[in-house]
Amino acid sequence: MGRKEGIVYPTILNIHGGPSAMWGPGVFSMWHEYQLENSWGYGLVYCNPRGSGGYGDKFKKGNFKDWGTGPAGDILASLDEAMKKNPWIDKDQLFVEGGSYAGYMVAWIVGHDNRFKAANAQRGVYDLTTFMGEGNAWRLVPDHFGGYPWQKETKPLLDSESPLTYVDKINTPLLIIHGDLDLRTGVIQSEMLYKSLKILNKPVEYIRYPKEGHELTRSGNPGRMMDHMLRVIEFFERYTKHPEPAPATVK
Repeated sequence: MGRKEGIVYPTILNIHGGPSAMWGPGVFSMWHEYQLENSWGYGLVYCNPRGSGGYGDKFKKGNFKDWGTGPAGDILASLDEAMKKNPWIDKDQLFVEGGSYAGYMVAWIVGHDNRFKAANAQRGVYDLTTFMGEGNAWRLVPDHFGGYPWQKETKPLLDSESPLTYVDKINTPLLIIHGDLDLRTGVIQSEMLYKSLKILNKPVEYIRYPKEGHELTRSGNPGRMMDHMLRVIEFFERYTKHPEPAPATVK
């Protein structure tokens, strides 16, 4: 079953991590997720916002002191452009997902934009000051924000660029996923986001995988990798209505 003319489909905005990674034909780790989601009847939109690799040094440094607003604007502009050019995208059934820096970006976007039916933030960074203390990629803080939390000009910037600062603005149903042994972003990041949303009585669920690190979706235990993907699908399925049976459900 392929896409049919005249029918609109629920669509997922998939964001890459890094932030200096990039989506492209040579990135094998994206395709198995895309194919699974396509088989469940979802369209996919992806892009490389400022800060991505592959477009030169100036572009890669385009998110200096700006992890949130600028890149989020690029990502949402790509979605707007995709909807303009592809009439099969259902504008009323949009979803968003991503891991690592993209987990950060998912939380940032739903804290500033209410267009998505549901969202999935994986392995993310949500509070930059805490991230500097617990993540083994902590040098991203001084390298990307020009200083440390104890410096008076840097601390307000880290707070304003942290998705956790806007947690009370999140109304989109959110599925948070993290690995128990994640040393790259640190599991406290997801605990803080989840607990805050629970206190605020917002629609949120949390999955914390045992014995998994930051590479859960790419080189983790195959069973847990599959479980992870299916849980994301199951979460999105609660909030979508398909125009026809998805290929994955047809016997």
